[in-house]
Amino acid sequence: MKRTIELRLTRAEGAIVRTLGLIERRGFAVTAISTRSDASSETLLLRLEVVSADRSFDVLVRQILRLFDVRAVLLMESQQGDARAAC
Repeated sequence: MKRTIELRLTRAEGAIVRTLGLIERRGFAVTAISTRSDASSETLLLRLEVVSADRSFDVLVRQILRLFDVRAVLLMESQQGDARAAC
């Protein structure tokens, strides 16, 4: 199953690498990445397309939220186009 995850990260050295490393260590594959800076330039908006055959995306979101530099996570539902926010 493929899902899109949007993250707001504090702009800090290694924040993107830590986030991607966690996702891959948990058995998910990142298939697309898009980034842009927030207007304040203190945060970075990261949009990822993530694929997994049998892993829970809800568990992944909870794990991502534990990372120090992560400020918000939004899991986009692939079927309905709905979004679930986790802050």
